[in-house]
Amino acid sequence: MNVKLGNSVHDATASALGFRYQERFALLELFDTKDDDAAVAIEALDDVQLTANGTDILEQLKHSFAKQPTAIDIKSTNLWTTLRIWANLLPSVDLSSTSFALITVAPLSQGSLLECLQAIGSDRSGLQSALVSEAQSVLEEVKAAELAGKSKPHAKRLPGAKAYLSLSDKKREELLSKIALRSDAPRIDELEKMLANRLDTYPAPQRETLSRKTYEWWDRQVLLSFENKRDRFIARYEILEQLSETSAMLHSETLMDSFSSKQPPAVFHSNEMLAKQCELVGAQPAMLRRARISEWQARNQRSEWSTEAPSKHSKIVAYDEALVLEWEYLHETACEKMIVGDEISKKSEGLIVLKWVLENAAAEVGSIESTITSPFYVRGSYQVLSIQGRVGWHPEYVDRLGFKKDDG
Repeated sequence: MNVKLGNSVHDATASALGFRYQERFALLELFDTKDDDAAVAIEALDDVQLTANGTDILEQLKHSFAKQPTAIDIKSTNLWTTLRIWANLLPSVDLSSTSFALITVAPLSQGSLLECLQAIGSDRSGLQSALVSEAQSVLEEVKAAELAGKSKPHAKRLPGAKAYLSLSDKKREELLSKIALRSDAPRIDELEKMLANRLDTYPAPQRETLSRKTYEWWDRQVLLSFENKRDRFIARYEILEQLSETSAMLHSETLMDSFSSKQPPAVFHSNEMLAKQCELVGAQPAMLRRARISEWQARNQRSEWSTEAPSKHSKIVAYDEALVLEWEYLHETACEKMIVGDEISKKSEGLIVLKWVLENAAAEVGSIESTITSPFYVRGSYQVLSIQGRVGWHPEYVDRLGFKKDDG
């Protein structure tokens, strides 16, 4: 099915992707900084604000998933929107200890005057003149359109042109002297692998897992910083500490929670047996939804642990046995209390079992390990086991759903 999305949906997606790129790029950049006291904030003075070696680096990041992003040049909208932001920031920063960086996944247009921004200490007088000329052209073309009663051009570039021309020649020169341009920057889907490749002081089998878990931790820290539940800036030493702690936990075979705070994608599939088990006892849509989400979380968590180490898989298997044993006590009671031949009674007793799984089982059964405190794993593992037929809710689920007698 082909679905056409409105511009507002595309804009929202692009905005979300842009923010995601900012915070994920910031982690990699902070890790690469050779200053243990360096720190970074997302959406502070700029997209990314990196403080390192006594300097504030204010960064604008531009991402695109286009196979061939439009090359950046002196006419690029991204350049002029960036110049507007920086021109407006100048009164509030100390230029002697501040620099600026425009980072884009797009290539630099061949022969562009912007090339001088990629070399430290380069002569930028030619670029300064060209930018003034381009900004004046934008204003003139807008004014001409106004006089002619035509639609105004350059809607996205006009604010930047005005802001740049509002600066004195000296301020323009100072601003340009502080700007660095990084083109052909890595895309968002490359960053996790790039971090893994940098973790060469850790055992090779750990690196991908370390990178993934560090990014999960980072995402959480960024969120907490926005909620004012931690310092706005995240320090480089915090990354190093997190890497060491995670590596130690991986080495010690400790189980780590990766999915309690994660939600499945908007559209996802679960095994049809899960729904059949729930429908058999008349579960309401909200219960089915909770069952599906918890199954997705637990299934992915189990897969991750099993991949990390055989000993972790052994813990999963042993804990499954404990889950089945606890379920048996309740399910046997449901079978005893049902009224033979009364389907309403059977559904009612089975629904009690399902409610217990979703609401009380985690507290009564206990955790698979002390590090796993969220109830998602118990709820979801019961759903995984229900798909296999090892547990079920309806007193007669084995016969009705076609499981063999020794499966339940």
